[in-house]
Amino acid sequence: MFDKIYVMKKLFVLLITTAIAAIAVGQQLPYYSQYMYNDFFLNPAVAGSKDYIPLTLTFRKQWAGISYAPSTQTLSAHSQIIKNMGVGGVLFNDMTGPDRRTGMELAYAYHFKVTDKSKLSLGLAGYIMQYVLDNTMLTLDEQNDNAIQGNKVTAILPDATGGAYFYSDNYYIGLAIPQLFQTKIDLQAETSELNTLVRHYFFTGGYKFKIDDEFEIEPSFLLKAISQAPVQLDINTKVLYKKMVWLGASYRHDESFVLMLGFEKGNFNLGYSYDATLSNIRKYSSGSHEIFLGMNIPKGKKETSASY
Repeated sequence: MFDKIYVMKKLFVLLITTAIAAIAVGQQLPYYSQYMYNDFFLNPAVAGSKDYIPLTLTFRKQWAGISYAPSTQTLSAHSQIIKNMGVGGVLFNDMTGPDRRTGMELAYAYHFKVTDKSKLSLGLAGYIMQYVLDNTMLTLDEQNDNAIQGNKVTAILPDATGGAYFYSDNYYIGLAIPQLFQTKIDLQAETSELNTLVRHYFFTGGYKFKIDDEFEIEPSFLLKAISQAPVQLDINTKVLYKKMVWLGASYRHDESFVLMLGFEKGNFNLGYSYDATLSNIRKYSSGSHEIFLGMNIPKGKKETSASY
């Protein structure tokens, strides 16, 4: 019994430390496993690249079985507004222990025709986020920790994401740079150098292979680079049957193996993913779960331009 309490206390301390340290370096943005179904999450240049309006609601629970583990909820939509221009928006809520980020993002993209079958889009998104560190949740032995002062710390953080997206009906490649301006954060800590939103770099790509009239295979990847953190590579594969049912798998280097299942009926789609954790966290967690609900709202006459 003592060992279990000791382990849970250590896990909670780990989560608290991670939440605070994330403000300094490493992963500051929410994890997603099914981003290949809604790459607007990652790149504002995707806005307006579809011939419909994708409306997507996503729920993610990371490290199930561990109290105060990360959980994320996101609502997004984007659309072409006039020829060659797209806009979109995201509402998000991300929590890890005492750490909470809530905000909204607005994106604009302009699409240049490269060939009859391909386009290049450049996008920019501005966002504002409320960051809250609720110190009333902390139960550390070191009550005089200089990095934790007061009952609750709140900061309003504006920043931006820039992106480029080259795409056609069968392939895409993209680059996005979230937290472009590396906004400073005042958490009343002694070392202000640590309190910064760290710039991220997301490099994505994918290709759609049509096997026959019933099957399609879509391999894709995400290369993620963050200052003062190891480069991370995701390799994904999705098999689509009759444009109705898909199965997918993903490997996130040294971190997780992901299984995905989804259905599409008319303009509605539903997806679920399970992450089997490969790191030491697996000793305490049964894995991570993510579900998305989507609706592809028709826009009338179908565009003849490229749309992945």
